[in-house]
Amino acid sequence: MSYLEHSKYRGLDGVVIACVDFDDEEVLELISSDLPVVTIDHVFNNRICVMSDNIKGMRDIVTYAHELGHKKIAFIHGSDSEVTRNRLASFYMTMEEFDIEVREEYIIESEYRNPRLAGEMTDKLLQLKEPPTCILYPDDFSAIGGMNVIKTKGMNIPEDVSIVGYDGITIASQLDPKLTTVRQDTVNLGGIAAKKLISLIEKPKSTPIEQIIIKANMICGSSMKKII
Repeated sequence: MSYLEHSKYRGLDGVVIACVDFDDEEVLELISSDLPVVTIDHVFNNRICVMSDNIKGMRDIVTYAHELGHKKIAFIHGSDSEVTRNRLASFYMTMEEFDIEVREEYIIESEYRNPRLAGEMTDKLLQLKEPPTCILYPDDFSAIGGMNVIKTKGMNIPEDVSIVGYDGITIASQLDPKLTTVRQDTVNLGGIAAKKLISLIEKPKSTPIEQIIIKANMICGSSMKKII
């Protein structure tokens, strides 16, 4: 039973779609249907989308790293998606604004919320002839995977390498060192998506199809170090 068939079987009035492969045929079938749909973090021309401000979030991270003196900045990013593309574009743009060289060997693809793979990519970066002084991760779970590998190698955070996560999950503030991260307003993201879906169901003719950007805030922990 496809997503659309299941939705009809359950008699759903509408659906919020989040944290899926948006290129999946079943998702596209749902998007192309007459069922009211709101997406989170992915834009379709004919659907309302609620997105975290990934462009500003990445700009804030790179700006902070620059302020601390980092120039050898690596970015382990997630697999291809609208979120990834926005973050990568913002990363390159901000690095360019600060006239910081982007070393292509520092840009590595991983997967979202995959600590094991992020750890492997971290090890690859640390084995470079000129390893980065700062590593950006696609999410906090991936950053934890990186932390584990760094500590296993007998290195210290942030003395030997600084790291930054993304999402601002609760455990990030309980780590040692406390993780610097960007906290996404997930409550607001979900709440607005739900309100927009209800409006789409109850007032389809007067509910505009729009993109809504939700601000994210950077949380400065102790996993970043100022360098000379």
